[in-house]
Amino acid sequence: MTNALSVQGDDMSSIKSRLAIWIISVLSVVMGLTGFLSYEAARDAEERDYLLLKQGLQERLALSLPHGVWQLDDQFIRLTLDAELKSAAVVGLMVEGDAGLFFGRMRSADGRITSLAKAAPPPHDETLLLPILYQQRNNLGQITVYLSRDKITTRLAHELTRQIVQVLLINLLLFIILIAGLKRYVFSPLHELQQALYGAARLEAEADLQLPKSRFSEYAELVGGVNLIIHKISRELGLRRDAERTAIAEKERAEVAYRQLLDTQNTLVETEKLASLGSLVAGVAHEINTPVGITLTAASHLALITGQVGQQFQSGQIRKSELERYLDDARESTALILSNTERAANLIQSFKQVAVDQTSEARRQFDIAHYIGEIITSLRPKLRHSKVVIDVDCPPELQMDSYPGALSQVLTNLLMNALLHGYDDGAEGSIQIRVDAMAEQKIRLSVTDDGKGIPPENLKRIFEPFFTTRRGNGGSGLGLHIVFNIVFKRLGGTIRVDSTVGEGTSFILVLPCTAPETAN
Repeated sequence: MTNALSVQGDDMSSIKSRLAIWIISVLSVVMGLTGFLSYEAARDAEERDYLLLKQGLQERLALSLPHGVWQLDDQFIRLTLDAELKSAAVVGLMVEGDAGLFFGRMRSADGRITSLAKAAPPPHDETLLLPILYQQRNNLGQITVYLSRDKITTRLAHELTRQIVQVLLINLLLFIILIAGLKRYVFSPLHELQQALYGAARLEAEADLQLPKSRFSEYAELVGGVNLIIHKISRELGLRRDAERTAIAEKERAEVAYRQLLDTQNTLVETEKLASLGSLVAGVAHEINTPVGITLTAASHLALITGQVGQQFQSGQIRKSELERYLDDARESTALILSNTERAANLIQSFKQVAVDQTSEARRQFDIAHYIGEIITSLRPKLRHSKVVIDVDCPPELQMDSYPGALSQVLTNLLMNALLHGYDDGAEGSIQIRVDAMAEQKIRLSVTDDGKGIPPENLKRIFEPFFTTRRGNGGSGLGLHIVFNIVFKRLGGTIRVDSTVGEGTSFILVLPCTAPETAN
């Protein structure tokens, strides 16, 4: 709440600053334009006066000077030229006439009037060349007038300075007056209203603060409306606080229930793992029973005939044909014992590797084709009574550096899910496991069946936890959810499913050949 009030206060200060800048800008533009127009008027007046001065100078010289030149009256010429030098714009005059007449006068920098040399004209800005005509006919020579605009420039500079100072002073005065008026009649009432709103914002549920009536009629309706809002809010604050307390209590109960749900889910996952491992052990016992039984029978038979031959040998009654028959039986029995013992050892090794992987999270390198074969071997007891055939299409020597236990659990769940949901009891069919190498050190593993397929309404929920269509028949609904989590979190891959009712289902996995070091 404090932060919100601070932000609102900053906004008010920003409005004041922006308004002050806007006022200064408008005043500066208006006064600047006024000063510019005044300066232009002064400059135009100076230009007009300067033009009139030149016209008057020409008229006076044309009227008075020809007579003095005609009479060769040096005194008259000097007095005439000195009289014209009294004008601030005229800095020098030079008269040149026939028969070598020359007379020049100039005003020095200190204001004294002196003679002007022909080769050294004074500093000037403009030169006028006027003919000397006596009685409008005889050209007696010419007069050169040197003009300077320094005084005009100085007066215009002073005028510009005066205008700038005037604009600044008027701007300052108007700005002070406007800001004072805005503060008294706008900002102060708004500040009072703002402080009252801040007080209302700090209300407790039981409080009911009313804003004071404004002394300005423009704010009276606003104050009345805000008072109505505050009254309504103060009534609803209590209900809101009660609702918040109820929501907090419900949230705590939901969190407890969620933790219990997670514990239950973890328990069900571990139970399913143990059930899978128990089923694997039962399958091991059943699968190994046949080669062990054959080995035991062959060994018993070999022991029996060996005893008989031994007795005959000790009595000296053994014949060559009987010895040859014994050797043939011994070779057959030995071959049976060796082949079935090797078969049992291979089965035990496969079952052992799969069982260790399923109960361990160890990471290792393995051949994907060989390992899929071991998984299929471990599932053979469950597949014995099914008419569904499993085909494997995998390139040889395709290596993975991953978690074989996780892969075994994923493949086992997908195969068992296809057998359980894709086919009716006794139905024939085929499940194809296909592995293809991809770019960027990845593989594409697909498990495709030609079973019943998955209805569209179930397809979008296939990976949800506890979703199953066989809940009454022992299904937990966690199998494919576990598969999704393992593929994404442990193996670092993706999984998707395509299915058409009546045609079959295909699970497509894209897995990196090198699993990520850390689980997602």
